[in-house]
Amino acid sequence: MSFLLIIGLSDCKSTSFLSRTKGKTVSPAKHGQSKSKDPANYAISASVVGGLPGTRIEQYMEQQTIQLRQQLGGIAQIERLGEGIKITFQSAILYPEGSYVLSNDPQPFVKKLAQVLQDFKDTEILVAGHTDSQGSLKVNQALSEKRAEALADFLQAHGVPQLRIVTEGFGETTPKASNKTLDGRRQNQRVEVVVVANQRLKEEVRKAVESGSVVQN
Repeated sequence: MSFLLIIGLSDCKSTSFLSRTKGKTVSPAKHGQSKSKDPANYAISASVVGGLPGTRIEQYMEQQTIQLRQQLGGIAQIERLGEGIKITFQSAILYPEGSYVLSNDPQPFVKKLAQVLQDFKDTEILVAGHTDSQGSLKVNQALSEKRAEALADFLQAHGVPQLRIVTEGFGETTPKASNKTLDGRRQNQRVEVVVVANQRLKEEVRKAVESGSVVQN
């Protein structure tokens, strides 16, 4: 089941990743989320449980967010978005220009990321690579995929189970800013790590709500 849910992160059209709001099943697109425009936020929206169970998941994610901010410092932008977390690394911090080989300098921080992901084990992880529009579509697509895979491989090498992680490259198709400026291109060259609750945590919080107990990480 966990494996199928991870696959759902890379294909958010999967019905297993429809969000639930007030007892009704609602597709993430109806909440203004588009995989083609913002795949990270789409994946989080697609995993929403909602209600009191969702509030418990938010508490779990808040604890994890605090740890991430303490461990990663200023090397990444860390956002807690409802029942999920989005961690954004600028590609220039992680890789040499035009390369997908992880640089030495950020590796201690990525090891800390791996440790937090191990400590909060009831999650699934999407690693998404993005580029600017410099170069060809084919080259940018391949680079985004390889950069996502390289980061995922590093996390796996440092203890994060492979079955918790899915990677996807989006090339130049999902810009955050204009590619006409240097600053905009820097923003668009990024790798996003998306963290959402796995099925085990969702079931645990539902049972905890029913019994009145508190979910521990």
